[in-house]
Amino acid sequence: MKRKAILSDERNLFVICIVASIFSYTETMAQASDTVYYNAKWEKTDRENKHFYRVIHRDDKKKPIRVEDYYPNGVKQMDGWYRSLEPEIRDGEFTWWHEDGKKHRWMIFDEGEAIKITEWDSNGKITRQQEKVKTVNYENGERSYEMKALEKAPIFNRGKSTFSDYVNKHFSYPTGAQGANGKVIVQFVVDKRGKTKDAKIVKSVNEVLDKAALDFIKSLPRWTPGVQDGKNVEITMELPVSFNN
Repeated sequence: MKRKAILSDERNLFVICIVASIFSYTETMAQASDTVYYNAKWEKTDRENKHFYRVIHRDDKKKPIRVEDYYPNGVKQMDGWYRSLEPEIRDGEFTWWHEDGKKHRWMIFDEGEAIKITEWDSNGKITRQQEKVKTVNYENGERSYEMKALEKAPIFNRGKSTFSDYVNKHFSYPTGAQGANGKVIVQFVVDKRGKTKDAKIVKSVNEVLDKAALDFIKSLPRWTPGVQDGKNVEITMELPVSFNN
């Protein structure tokens, strides 16, 4: 059996200590739908007194719920995905439009928490762009996390290839590891120019696997750096790499 090194496939996959892998649900789910009517305050009302109306698509109670909101003239006001409607928990991609059909806001939610937002004015100009990222800190040997608001998180740019594609193509199980398995976590900094630096092991498996993960991070091509207040900023990140043989 071929031995390989893979990016961790846990929920926080591209963890790099940034919640950077958010799924947009795009599969069609139209086996059952309900329509609900709302007044201008988004209080439930009847069809004759509606200011908005909502179409709820359900395919399976275990799957996300797609919700489409409309203005009275039939123009879509919002399209998004919910994990639950009672209570309301947004979980996925959301888009809002003005009544004239122009895009107003785009957001991504992770289990109810807004982590990305872009807003446009009536002329289509971006007026706000922000992304919440999960960053890591170490103090007295203890690891802690905090959410930091950025205009843009660091992005790994290699054409159409994803970071996982890059890992699978350029990283393999190291020789001399003697069949060892485990997950190495590497912490590193993406600097203002997009270069990786200050790489170090924060969760070790053994000397061989640690070195392989560390060397790989040090060899990464440049990222598009994080941006805050219109300026490039340094961001500390973490990457978990799982070794399976």
